[in-house]
Amino acid sequence: MTFRIAWIDADATRAAQAGRALARLQPHWQCVSATADQVQDQDALAHCDALVWWLDAQMQADALQALASWSAPALLCLSPDQQALALPALQGTAAGAGARDYLVHRPRQACWAELAQRLALLLARAAPAPVAEQALRQQLRDMRTALASMSQGVLQTDDQGRIIVFNERVLELLELEREQVACRPTLAELTAVQSGRGDFGQQTGWVDERGRDYVGSLGTKASPELYWRTTRGGRTLEVRTKTLDSGALVRTFADVSDFVRVQTELKRSEARFRSLSDLSSDWYWEQDAQLRFTDITGAMAQQDERLRSLLGRHSWEIRTLNMSEQDWAAHRAQLARRESFRDLELRRVGLHGRDYWIALSGVPIVAEDGSLLGYRGVGRNITERKRVEGEVERLAFYDPLTGLPNRRLFLDRLRRACLALQRSQGHAAVLFIDLDNFKDLNDTRGHDMGDHLLMLVSQRLTACLRACDTVARFGGDEFVVLLEQLGPSWDTARAHAEKLAHKIAASLTQPYTLGPQMEHHSTPSIGVTVFGHPCASTQELLKQADFAMYEAKAAGRNTVRFFDPTVLAARSERNQLEVELRQALARGEMALAYQPVVDAQGRVTGAEALLRWNHPTRGLVLPGAFIALAESSDLIIALGRWVLHTACAQLAAWAGEVHLQHLVLSVNVSARQFHRDDFVEQVLEALHQAGASPRQLRLELTESTLLTDTELTIARMQELCRTGVRFSLDDFGTGYSSLSYLKRLPLDQLKIDRSFVRDVLVDANDAAIVRTIIALARSLDLGLVAEGVETRGQLAFLCEHGCQAFQGYLFGKPMALALFEQAAVQLGAGTALVAR
Repeated sequence: MTFRIAWIDADATRAAQAGRALARLQPHWQCVSATADQVQDQDALAHCDALVWWLDAQMQADALQALASWSAPALLCLSPDQQALALPALQGTAAGAGARDYLVHRPRQACWAELAQRLALLLARAAPAPVAEQALRQQLRDMRTALASMSQGVLQTDDQGRIIVFNERVLELLELEREQVACRPTLAELTAVQSGRGDFGQQTGWVDERGRDYVGSLGTKASPELYWRTTRGGRTLEVRTKTLDSGALVRTFADVSDFVRVQTELKRSEARFRSLSDLSSDWYWEQDAQLRFTDITGAMAQQDERLRSLLGRHSWEIRTLNMSEQDWAAHRAQLARRESFRDLELRRVGLHGRDYWIALSGVPIVAEDGSLLGYRGVGRNITERKRVEGEVERLAFYDPLTGLPNRRLFLDRLRRACLALQRSQGHAAVLFIDLDNFKDLNDTRGHDMGDHLLMLVSQRLTACLRACDTVARFGGDEFVVLLEQLGPSWDTARAHAEKLAHKIAASLTQPYTLGPQMEHHSTPSIGVTVFGHPCASTQELLKQADFAMYEAKAAGRNTVRFFDPTVLAARSERNQLEVELRQALARGEMALAYQPVVDAQGRVTGAEALLRWNHPTRGLVLPGAFIALAESSDLIIALGRWVLHTACAQLAAWAGEVHLQHLVLSVNVSARQFHRDDFVEQVLEALHQAGASPRQLRLELTESTLLTDTELTIARMQELCRTGVRFSLDDFGTGYSSLSYLKRLPLDQLKIDRSFVRDVLVDANDAAIVRTIIALARSLDLGLVAEGVETRGQLAFLCEHGCQAFQGYLFGKPMALALFEQAAVQLGAGTALVAR
């Protein structure tokens, strides 16, 4: 049978919950929302079979007068302190009014089942007998269905304590058989059965303190309203007991295992958090909606009074050394946007005036309705990290010995200076400073003294500079200075740079005291480059200053040189030529030219082989353009070896020609090549590989070659002479000739330098020198060749005074092999050739 229930309740949420609960307990009931004014209007609620009125907390007795004329059953729902209202309402009913009852509800206790039961009884009393009986049976079925569907176990006793109602859930939770409860035992008897099989643990250890006395008495004592216990299966049950007015009991059992597990995990998590926070150097903080610190937790916070002093204050109220008002304004704007922030680093003044650093990270706390509750986050003391970062930065950007900026920091400042010149249109300069002969101090006094000198030099450099200038140490004994703000004029800037460079030089040349009675003198070589906008790259500027410094070294040290682009261009050309020269041998670009050596009758007796470079783009390159370059590097060794092997191969080829087999070929040997330990082996190897006669090979040496280690030189010459190789002293008279070593050397020939022959007819001194050389050669029984003979007058003078062999343009320029061989054959078979 369907009943319509008028429902009056100011709490819409509770009314909705009641509607859902009654629909589950009494599917045939329909709840209709109503108001107090509609109660007096019988027509407004004429379709309703009953009324449920949930009294408001501020409800007064006179408000219930409308209930007097209500003819259908009515149920009042009261709080415990409203029970005084029930009696007037129930006693003041008019004739013909419906049945009345009231229900006392308690906060956070569900009372829907009892409400449904009370209302069903009122409806039953109001219905005719047959209908009431039917309704009661329906109610009983509905109640059983409701009990069976409940997640809680429920049982009810009568006033004698015997169990008269129970559901299946209670059997499941208590692990009981139906027969054990269906026989209507008392709660005490059931408790004894449970205790006997150990449901409560040893000495009721599975029951909490609230229910332990009750269970320990086997249910004979009064039951507490609430206690918890654990089952043998490990479940945790919440046991609630309600005593009815009749003395009967209603007891519910709820499985709260999941709740207990969650609570346990929360406690463990909190314990872990607390223990970790106690051990951690971090600390945890919270702020309220006004962004004031309300909580600071952690071992660090407990130990540091400075952190606890933050409570009740805004972060921007903290006095910091690194945050400006603009910085705090930006941080406040970030908080206003409810953004998270990480590592807000604050530098504060700590105890005893020592600085320390803290870092804060935080996230916003937002309520469900979107309002800001505050911020929470972590903080940590980062003083040590900042110290390490500072040390790392010092090591990364500063020289550990002198404390000056290093190369990396200097390049950064130089780059910034170049950008500044674009704005100011001024000039700047870079000075590259190298200490002269610094290695000698390290070698003689030790590196500790060298380091001491470098520190003193750095102090003097710093004292010479302005506040806007930078001095850096690049390593070793190299220092670099950046001069800024030298003015808009290049000439003015150069004058300022030169003045400061000489000031530095004067300061660095003063004596240094490196220890007790240990005075040291040092000088610098300084290279300077001045630049404005647009300027070259930082690396190019350093290269220019470095190049100028090496020019100062080349000028004799202890001087200042400015960068000259023309000198750099010449150096670059020289370097490029060296690269190409290294490739020339591999590419077969080298060749020999042959200049005839003739006797007094004009017959070719030999030749001097002169090296030529057939460059693919430069054309024919003469030795004067590259021999000095080769001498300054190791290229002269490879070139000399090639010339030696080529000359020996040519001698071997001439040995098979009747008209050429007696020619002697002269090869110039450089000092570096001659003084190599394997020089003798090189010569013998070249002769052996070519199959040439040693007697046809003449090696030309200069006087500078003979001056180095004279005894070793003589020994090597004698070793080769024993095989038949002959020696000639080239350019005789231009060096430091010594008769003492001249008579000891195993020479075969002297060559008069062309500088004496050129002016022999016009310069009495040159004529006297030539006559002396001729007489000297005759007295030492040495052959003689006059070089640079270009006129017949020169030839006549030489012949008149006894010279018998000649070489020069008068007889032929250096020529290709084929032309020389043709000339040698045409002039008759001779016995000599010279190679270079």
